[in-house]
Amino acid sequence: MIKRTDGLPKALKKEIRQLAGVVHERLLGAELTKLDAQFARWREGGLDVFELAVEVHKFHEGPPRKWWLQFNTHDLRVLGVMVREALEDGTLRVEEVSAEALQFLEGK
Repeated sequence: MIKRTDGLPKALKKEIRQLAGVVHERLLGAELTKLDAQFARWREGGLDVFELAVEVHKFHEGPPRKWWLQFNTHDLRVLGVMVREALEDGTLRVEEVSAEALQFLEGK
């Protein structure tokens, strides 16, 4: 459980926000890479314009929409959860996070 965020040092708040930005960028980049593969198929004649349009729509309505809503918040607890999940799934490495931030993310 992420602990309360009031009273946190300014530097820690900044780090959590920056880490959340890194996570958002990596997740979005992975999804854009998948979409780019669909554009490549279209360029090669493997998809017609309508099929490509469906893929673009799926992208728009998929995870990036959810992430936009989640990451565009000032609530450090929400951002902390996203960062903690990224550490658990390997999107973010422990070495990229300060000891102080890790402690906060562990809820200690």
